[in-house]
Amino acid sequence: MLWQLVNFFILLFLLRKFLYSPIKDMLDKRAAQINGDLDDAEARREEAEELKAEYEQKLKNARSEAQEIVDNAESRANKKAKDIINKAEERAENLKAKKLEEIEQAKKEAAAELRDSIADYTVLAANRLIQEQLDEDKHQQMIMDFIDQLDEEKLGELQ
Repeated sequence: MLWQLVNFFILLFLLRKFLYSPIKDMLDKRAAQINGDLDDAEARREEAEELKAEYEQKLKNARSEAQEIVDNAESRANKKAKDIINKAEERAENLKAKKLEEIEQAKKEAAAELRDSIADYTVLAANRLIQEQLDEDKHQQMIMDFIDQLDEEKLGELQ
């Protein structure tokens, strides 16, 4: 029995030295490798989150820049449209003023022509009056005929 007890302790010593220690070392290495892989995965996940946040910020900046470009283009287009409209209105006003000046000039010319014609008719009427040596009734009748004749010829055109 003593001999079995000695054999048992020897067997325990041998198992511990050759079997238990290498298995324990292998399990420790495996645990260390798994922990290292987990730490590495965690670091990569954090790096991925940082990259994701960075790309989201870049995307947000790109969107705001694009919106700014669109807004600038829109404001330039609106300004250009207003400039074109203002120039067209200015041209129309200039053309209108020019035509009004032409109309005013034509009126002045017509009035001058009318004055000349009236002067001619007045001289003609005075000549007739002097030539005929009319009495008061004939004189009044002649003036009325002259005014009627002017109304029909010239004054009717200006109205």
